[in-house]
Amino acid sequence: MLVKATREGLVGDETASGWIIDAERFFVALPSRRALHRMVNVTNPANGKSCQAEVLDVGPWNEHDDAYVFDGQRPQAELGVSVSGHGTNGAGIDLGEAVWNALGMAGNTEVEWEFAA
Repeated sequence: MLVKATREGLVGDETASGWIIDAERFFVALPSRRALHRMVNVTNPANGKSCQAEVLDVGPWNEHDDAYVFDGQRPQAELGVSVSGHGTNGAGIDLGEAVWNALGMAGNTEVEWEFAA
């Protein structure tokens, strides 16, 4: 499934898993605590680049979107309203700096992701 990806940034901040963000670790954020510490494969369909990363944060926007993460539904964030009532940017996954660079991302475009076997 193609979903909009954004750059996590926030180097030096603490993630939902307690990890302090740096620019070297391959990590992503998905909107479900149940996904923490699972490995995912992420692909940029625009250039075919892919990498594997660990889910170390919860987001973007909605923290309990299990239907998207585990059941193949579209991300709640695509509706433009977060569960807290704030607007969203429509993203279904946040990419850490290392993942962003490895995928050759040029902006907040779509990626494909799946849990690693």
